Order: sequence, then structure tokens, then C-alpha cells
Amino acid sequence: MIICRYTVNGRITGISHLHVSGTGGEPKYGVISQFPVVDWPDKKIRINDYSSKRSFEHFEVGYSKFGLERYSIMVELTATHRVGLHRYTFPPTENNSKVLLDLSHILSFGWGLGSRFEGGAIISLSLNQIKGVGEYRGGWNNDGPYRVYFCSQFNVNATEQATWWNHRIDKNMTSCVGTSGDKVGAILTFDTIKNPVIISRVGISFISADQACNNAENEIPDWDFDLVKQKAVDAWDNELGQIRIESNDKNLAKIFYSGLYRTLIIPSDRTGENPAWKSIDKYGKLVPYYEDFYTLWDTFRTTNPLFTLFQSQRAVDITRSLIDIYENIGYMPDGRSGSWNGITQGGSNADMIIAETYLKKIDINGKIDWNIAYEALLKDAEVDPWEQGLFQGRLYLTDYKKYGYIPSPYDRNIGYINCPSSRTLEYSANDYSISLVAKELGKINDYIKYKNRATSWENLWCPNITYDGVEGFIIPRFVNGSFDTEWASDDNNLVTSTYSFYESTSWEYSLDIPFDVKRLIQLSGGPKRFENRLDKTFADKTFLGGYYNIGNEPSFFHACLYHFIGKQYKSVEVIRTILKTKFGIGQDGIPGNDDSGAMGSWYAFNVIGIYPLAGTDIYLINSPCFDKVTIYLSISPLKTFTIIAHNLTDINIYVQNVKINDKEWTKTWFRHKDISEGAVMELQMGSEPSKFWGVNGEYEDNKEIEDKIIPPSMSDYMDK
Repeated sequence: MIICRYTVNGRITGISHLHVSGTGGEPKYGVISQFPVVDWPDKKIRINDYSSKRSFEHFEVGYSKFGLERYSIMVELTATHRVGLHRYTFPPTENNSKVLLDLSHILSFGWGLGSRFEGGAIISLSLNQIKGVGEYRGGWNNDGPYRVYFCSQFNVNATEQATWWNHRIDKNMTSCVGTSGDKVGAILTFDTIKNPVIISRVGISFISADQACNNAENEIPDWDFDLVKQKAVDAWDNELGQIRIESNDKNLAKIFYSGLYRTLIIPSDRTGENPAWKSIDKYGKLVPYYEDFYTLWDTFRTTNPLFTLFQSQRAVDITRSLIDIYENIGYMPDGRSGSWNGITQGGSNADMIIAETYLKKIDINGKIDWNIAYEALLKDAEVDPWEQGLFQGRLYLTDYKKYGYIPSPYDRNIGYINCPSSRTLEYSANDYSISLVAKELGKINDYIKYKNRATSWENLWCPNITYDGVEGFIIPRFVNGSFDTEWASDDNNLVTSTYSFYESTSWEYSLDIPFDVKRLIQLSGGPKRFENRLDKTFADKTFLGGYYNIGNEPSFFHACLYHFIGKQYKSVEVIRTILKTKFGIGQDGIPGNDDSGAMGSWYAFNVIGIYPLAGTDIYLINSPCFDKVTIYLSISPLKTFTIIAHNLTDINIYVQNVKINDKEWTKTWFRHKDISEGAVMELQMGSEPSKFWGVNGEYEDNKEIEDKIIPPSMSDYMDK
């Protein structure tokens, strides 16, 4: 077991394959480790004795390199979809340059979630190839086991080969088997006098070692490291080029594209590598299979909505994969990794992904069976998973349906993940998105049912609690109907305690009703009191406190709440301050865990100048940071959404006027259909808030919902 704590000066213990990106919990994978060494080991191997400090390191898209100070070795890495390509430059030595493969390597924080090697085998060993399989269990989703097959091939023959088991090296064996707790691997020794450069391609598969070899040989048919590196760079340029910006601010562009890059790393496209089942669509092709949803709770707010804009096919494929998982295991996951569902941190947030894909009509080729998709939504909404509720479906769904909220226990003794109050809010949001799908499908009774059930969050609103001059909060409620006012009145619990709330405070969650802000404003005492509440929320300019924490997802949307009181410009001021002070190009360039690209996608949306209402087809208009942004909605046929900010400067951050396709646009929001066939949105920028655009007029209340300046809320449609 390797403790996973990256530091700039940390020692390198191996180059492992399979990882997750930017996650905040227990790591996953870090398996099939390969490591070049010199003059070590000989007769015995002690796995903790061979690590090395870095003499240097360098990272760029599609390529990384670093020096191993202890061995004077330079390591270079690049990759294809299922193959890692290594290039080692050794010092010239005769039969002392070695490559050590550690099958038992795995990453862990040691949080007790059980990342461990369960067993495996070096299946075959020759002078230029190592094949094997490792079985692992645990990690973040604390389940398993999962098997990873590998095939490591080399461009030159070794002079010696050996297997190792625990501390013993055996030069006479070409295979080796280990069980749980063992240390298992292989060693190849090379003569690097004449040619100090050794290249290895490591194919990975979840199906078989032979398929791992096929992956290696098909994806990298020769040994041209630089060509593979260039293809990796070209592939990333193609993906990142789906959004093109025009700006003189190089740092801003670097932060933007770095964030965009991180959004695309996971979930992992493992189509053709599903060991559990094989699904074929009506066209005779494999149904897309994605893994490493870590987790939808993190990504449904901004990452997946961003995919619907610039990676629409990926968004469709992810949706198809979620539905396919439902068909084969009974529930769509909120988290999934290593062929097992992971912890459901709140709502059944696959519902939000399905709803958004449907409402935005991005499945233009008709590959999604929406009858099955709707069936999956209803399974989440109606069937209590009982003992599986931490891993799929909705925990405490029976109570939610019976009481209209999830009761908190009288003794306040609940697990970290149970969080009855925040789950109630998230189930309400899930139900609203399901209602929108039902309405579009013509299932009016279901539309009414789930829209009404989406008001359940109100059952946790306690109007009699006051803190810091603000009245009304979401707080825990007991099964007898009484509120836990003792907890809410104690010390600073409303802004410090996460009891009953997942990873955030009551103050934060009391603002996290993006689908019905109108009703939230009413319960808060009206627009003026709500504005005061928001002003207090953002008074702490660290933006990392108990009122507002940009470092965690429940607060992501809150900076946009001023839109709903007709003061879009105040949203802009908060967002601009956060962008300027909490993001940068250094190692501390993001204000929290990136969480599978969630932080990067939040940044991307806000510098583009729009923001999504997750689980719907609505976007809010903020303030672009780039002179021009071109988003490629579709390549074939070619459709683009271009955002042009005229007269934009560091001072001119306020929107004065908006046009979409040359049409005057008075609203501070738009729907996906307004731009889906291609559009140009032009914004005139100024140094002061506009007195006209984005401001409620005298006749605003008489307008139709779709024509109002303020974005619509569920309450606008309660009688419709």
C-alpha cells in the first residue's frame, strides 16, 4: 500500500496506471506500477527501499517528464486511450539498468476505506514483455473487487528477467502468483552501454491480458515516442479547441484552458472494457460505457452542463451509459468506479443529467431510449433502496415520501454521509427535474405529482430562527414535526456545523434552492431582506467560510442569486471578485478540490459569462471576461455559439445591453433552444451598472413568464 500524498519534494515510488483526477476523498487505483532503477535490487527486494527524489519535473498537456535523482534517470511519459508510453533514459551501464514492475502497488490515504491488493499474477514473462493481472478492492467507493490486466512491452530485449514475491527474487520463474497481503512483481535488466534509452508501452484492459496486449499494439504500433506525444497533444488541442477565446490576458487564458482540460479527464470512457456485461444498441454498436463518476454530486452543477455545450456527444454518451448501468444493475449511479457503484452523497443526481440531456434536445441522432430513461428516473423517485441507499437510489426515500422531509434523529447521532436535511433539498431538486421531463413527455399527472413533491424542501424551512440579522433557515426537523431549534440556536451552528448537511452549513443550504428562488425570496421576507441576506453571505471576501464557500459545490450557484431580485450587476461584482482573488496559475490556483473538473467548469462558465441552472435548459447571463468566445455546439453540422463583449475592459464589467442574433434581449437569462441552432450573443459593456438592462420595469409583473427579466422559478408554474 502506498500512501498517496503528492508534495513537490516527495519521493517517487512508482509510475502507476489508472487514476482519478482532483477528487477530495479516498483515492482510487494507482495500480500496475513500473519504475526504472540502477544497480538495485540483486537478491532481495524491499519495496520501500527503492524510492527517489526528483531532480526536476515538467508537465504539459499530453506529456510529462522528471528526473530520478538517486539513479540519474530521466523519465518521460505520454499516452493513448488505453496505453501508457514510457521512455527511460538511463546512465550507460552494463546489465545494471532495470525496470521494476510492482503488481501490488495501490494508492491510499489510510482513511480505513480499505484500498488493498487482493492478489494477482505475473502470467508470463519474457525478455521484452510482462503480462499479468491484479485484483484490488476498496478505495473511495469501498467496494470491489476489480481486476486490471496489463501487458508491458519493451522496444529492446532485456539481458535478464526475474519475478519477485515478497522479498525473494527468482530468476528461474516466468510466472508468479500472489495473494492478499503479498508483494508481487517482475524485473527486467537491460544493457544500456550502447543505447541508454528504453521505451515501454503498457497496455491496460479490464477484460484480459491478451486484450491489454492488443490495446498496446493497436494504439501504438511502433515505438515512436515523439509521434505518440504529438498525437496526444493534437487530440487535446481538438477537444479544448471546441471553445476558442480571444483575449490579451494570457494568464486568464491559461487558467481557463487548464480548467477545461481538467473537466475532460474523468469520467473515463471505457467502452469495450466493461467486464460485467456487453450492451449492443439497435444499430449493432456497443453502448457507451463510462466509469469513474467521482461523483455526479460534484459534477452535475457545472461539468455536465458544460458538456452539453461544447461536448454534446460526450454528454449524450454519458447519459446512455447511465441508463445502461440502470438496465444492468437496477439503479443509475451517483458515483461509480472500478465496476462498482460508489457513495451517493446526496440526491439521485443522475436524474439531473438525464433531464438536462432531454430538455436541451442534444440527442439529435435519437440514440437514447427515453422510455427506459424515464423508467430509470421513476425508479430513483419511487423505490427505496433500503440497505443499498448509501450506494444507489435515494437513502431514506420512504421517510421523504411519508413526511415530506427526512427526519433527523432526536439524539443527533447520524453518520457523516446520511445528512437528512441536505438530502431533502436535493431530492426536491431531483423531483423538479423529473417533473420537467414528465411534462415534455406529455405525462401530465406525473408532472403535477413531482412538481408538487419538489416543494418538500419548504418543510425544513423554520421561519422563527434568526442569526446575524437574518430570519428563516433550513434546519433539522424531527419525526414528530418539531424543529431542532435547540441545535439551531446553539453558538454558531448555522454557519459552522455540518450536522444534518453534507459538507456545508445551514446558511449555505438555506440558499441552495436554484430551481425555486422565487419561493425562497418569499420565505426570506421579500427582495430587500433577501438582498441583505446575500450581502451578508458575501461579506467575507475569503469566500471560504460558513456563509459562502466557493471551495465546495453547494455554494457554486449562490453568487448568481442577485439575478432573481433584478440586480444582476451585484452577481457580476461577486463573481468577478472570486475569479480575480481565488483562481490563479500557481499550485494554489484553485480554492478547493477540483472534484473531477467541477471547479474548472465553474470557472469556465463564469469567465465565458453565462451560468447554467442544472437539471433544466436555462442559463443566466453574467459578464464575460473575454472579448470573444466561440463555442462549437456541433461540428457536423457546424453550429457555433459566439459571445462577443464590446468595449470590455478591467473596468467595463457591467452589461449595458444584450442582443441574441441581432434581437434585443432584455432578459438576464436564456434557454438552450435560443442558441442550439447557432447564435451570436453581443453584450455592450460599461463601467457602471445599467439603469435599464436587467432592471425590473414598471410592468414587469404583467409580462408572460418567458418574457420576464428575472429567471423563472418553479413557483412561476405552480398553476400551470
